[in-house]
Amino acid sequence: MSTTIYSLIEAAYQGDWSPLIEESKKAPGKHWAEDTRCSNQDIDIFVPPGDGPREDPDLVKHSLGTALNRLRNLCASCPLAVAARCLVESLRDDDEFGIRAGLLASERSALRAAWQQRVNEDAVRGALQGCTTALSKVERDTVIARFATDPSLEPAAVARGLGVTHEYLLKLVRRHRKKSESRPAATLPAGSADAA
Repeated sequence: MSTTIYSLIEAAYQGDWSPLIEESKKAPGKHWAEDTRCSNQDIDIFVPPGDGPREDPDLVKHSLGTALNRLRNLCASCPLAVAARCLVESLRDDDEFGIRAGLLASERSALRAAWQQRVNEDAVRGALQGCTTALSKVERDTVIARFATDPSLEPAAVARGLGVTHEYLLKLVRRHRKKSESRPAATLPAGSADAA
């Protein structure tokens, strides 16, 4: 069975981003877009009217009808690595509009939301070891939560990895702990053996 962009997208929807990211790395460099099938096309045709991140994809497809076929076929003819890179770049840049890797903007909105919530474990591990790297809010919160619960981690290294002072790191940990304590504890359903 050959891998398609749609199987990579499906894996991402299931929470496994690595196949998509790894495939996108096969189209390296800053000139990767020169290998796209759309590179010599009018860019405006890839931003269909009525499509956007808050639209219903089925309604958009119905309203545009067969006009989408040409665009989607063009995307489908792109090399897999290039299509993967196209999609990853659009997710990294939080592109809200336009067709990317054969997906309408309205089809990508759930994927964009999932991308924003994903945690790059390599980046988190690096920050915990003192490597300064760009972190999303979710990744930063993950670093703080792990530091707050793992006394074996070196505070100076974690502070360096987050790009903050040691004092500010401790303040972040206090906030995290306070927030964690204020969350209601999970309650057991009535009638369960441990509820009494």
